Amino acid sequence: MKRVFSHKIKVICILLAILFIVMNIVAWQRYIYGITQYKTLTLGMPAAEKAGDSTGWAPPYNRVPEESKFFVYSLGDRTMCISDDCGIGGYFVECLGGWISGYKDIGEVIDYGLGDVGFDIDTQKIITIADKDGKIVGIYPGASIKNLPYILRNHRDLVSDDDFKGCSALLPKRWNVFTSLFSR
Repeated sequence: MKRVFSHKIKVICILLAILFIVMNIVAWQRYIYGITQYKTLTLGMPAAEKAGDSTGWAPPYNRVPEESKFFVYSLGDRTMCISDDCGIGGYFVECLGGWISGYKDIGEVIDYGLGDVGFDIDTQKIITIADKDGKIVGIYPGASIKNLPYILRNHRDLVSDDDFKGCSALLPKRWNVFTSLFSR
């Protein structure tokens, strides 16, 4: 009797594990990360902020640095942040040599026309990644700035492998373990 009960427990555990794996695969495929177009945004269009642009902030953040390797622009996540003020995601972007700015209130900032098509900045978030030339190479609706260590693994061509590995090593373990799984 004990043996039959033990066997049933093992079968149930295996079935639950398979169900969990299938649910994760379905969720991963349906999640809208890394899309080519979202409302008014399209890959390849000019970024909201690029090298030399005025930010409207006080010095030293009044202009986007010319030496930035890439640009991250966030709408709807954090209230007005630049660089490492944006938390761990901002710290990671700065370590890699990129520029990041985040805005919660559309007001005077560039919103890519999202406000005109029903994008509610109070309840929705979006992150764009742009290359050195200021062209959008990644659109991530629903993403937070804290997700940037994960998101930037999709854009490893923007920085050198050594920079990515070095900056990943500075992250807390929960980010470091995940990003190391996707090393080249």
